[in-house]
Amino acid sequence: MEHTEDPKKPVRLGVDFGVSATVIVVDDPVGGYPSLALPGISHASPGTTEDTVVHRIPSLIRYEAGCPSRIGDEVAREGECDHPSTARWMRRYLCDNSPVQVQAGDGRMVRYGDAAEEFLTGILSRAVAQYPLGVDIVFTIPADAPPDYQAWQDRIGRATGARSCSWVHEYRAVAAGYGLIPQTGEPHLVISFTETELTAAAVIFEETVTGNRAGGIRTLGLASCSTGCHAVDSWIAQDLLARFRLPDSDPRAERIRSALLRETERAREIIPRAGLAGIAVTDPVQGRTYTARYGTADLVRVLEEHCVITGLKEVLDRVLSTLIARGADESHIAAVLLLGAGCSLPGVQECIRNRFPGVPVHADHLLDGTARGAALFTIPVRAPDRITNAYALRYWDPVAQEHHYRFLVHSGARFPSEGQVARIIISAAYDGQTHLGIPLCEIAGSGGKGCGIELVSDAAGGVRLTGPAQDTDAKGQAVPVNERDLALLAAEPPVRKGEPRFECTFTIDRERNLCLSARDIVTGTLVKLNAPVYRLT
Repeated sequence: MEHTEDPKKPVRLGVDFGVSATVIVVDDPVGGYPSLALPGISHASPGTTEDTVVHRIPSLIRYEAGCPSRIGDEVAREGECDHPSTARWMRRYLCDNSPVQVQAGDGRMVRYGDAAEEFLTGILSRAVAQYPLGVDIVFTIPADAPPDYQAWQDRIGRATGARSCSWVHEYRAVAAGYGLIPQTGEPHLVISFTETELTAAAVIFEETVTGNRAGGIRTLGLASCSTGCHAVDSWIAQDLLARFRLPDSDPRAERIRSALLRETERAREIIPRAGLAGIAVTDPVQGRTYTARYGTADLVRVLEEHCVITGLKEVLDRVLSTLIARGADESHIAAVLLLGAGCSLPGVQECIRNRFPGVPVHADHLLDGTARGAALFTIPVRAPDRITNAYALRYWDPVAQEHHYRFLVHSGARFPSEGQVARIIISAAYDGQTHLGIPLCEIAGSGGKGCGIELVSDAAGGVRLTGPAQDTDAKGQAVPVNERDLALLAAEPPVRKGEPRFECTFTIDRERNLCLSARDIVTGTLVKLNAPVYRLT
């Protein structure tokens, strides 16, 4: 679709960083909220109507000589999706906090989180550069996102020059993408049939989202299976190799496999709309071209051989069983929302509509629904110099036998801070202690005023706070945010039990970092000076 938004005006971009592909949609009502094409790295996939396309950026990044060399469709066109130096399925590894690394060359190994950051930074820098007067980015947050996912995306957005970054939960974005305004407490069913898996989630929209945080979603039921479009493409490729009389052991099959998979992906996208696709792949050694015509009947046969519709029915049965166990049933479902190219496969929508007669089934934005919803979704933007959430240190109250919180930063605090925002004294929990930590929790909303307490570590390695009983409890859910990179203070000589050892003061810098300065009370040494502990949101 033609992009009509004036590039000389600030724009809003909805960004859906997907497991297999990333979609960016422009908030352009006149142009029909088009997906953004990034020449060379995006791929135009058929939309749900004959005259529409969706520009998708394969979530791929290829490394050479220790540095990124190609991203997006550049990698796919070179047939390097499965290369050992290509990072693929990055969001899944990132959300799982996987330790797996990619061989980047020159002895360098890259964690998937870092690869994902380099990928997103690369594509968003190109997107932001198209709009000289500025871009506001709305990111989608997946259901399995770790606690620091928003801060990670915020860092990327600001590094690319975005004016602001906001977030919306992916399920809420899907609803907005289909033009729905769910009522509080209404169950909706989101069925996602993507490249990697088939998932059905029964969700309730519980509350209005405020500030720049994503939330307000409760999942009543979730079921999935490993069948995805990538598997379907492989089955089609195997079917074609049999037609070409090329067994897997034939070197010719191996030589054309990468190109054949790209052709089968294209055919799988075209057939649901056109009914027929031409296949052509050339053996790079012999020069022979293998051709075939692949149609709806061929695709239906492959899906039946691999029990795709049966698997879909089983997933729906499982998620509905969970829904019933939670006190609801399918008659309560307000709408079914479909996502992913797999939902356009023959028989899939028919199966879903038959399973939910009388329930609206939305299928007009299978590929861009989430990003479109992000671009459409209205989220109040926080004041540019205010912290949205509260941050606290958790401590154990030995009298009450429960945890309490000492607030360091309250919701609405200004940044940069005018002087200190908090001061604490750290003491030892046992003789010979050499390291004391600063555990930080993020809490939605504001809390009460805290007062001076002491942070200690026990012999088992845990960290806790002790202090006056009047320290205020936290309001809302506390989420640890720096467990993976806990700020530690080294004591030399080692600390004696109960000995006050470090005086710590906290400030907030211009980049919203909570910064720590710490002085060793015994030696008088300044061991930390404005050291960043965590970037606040």
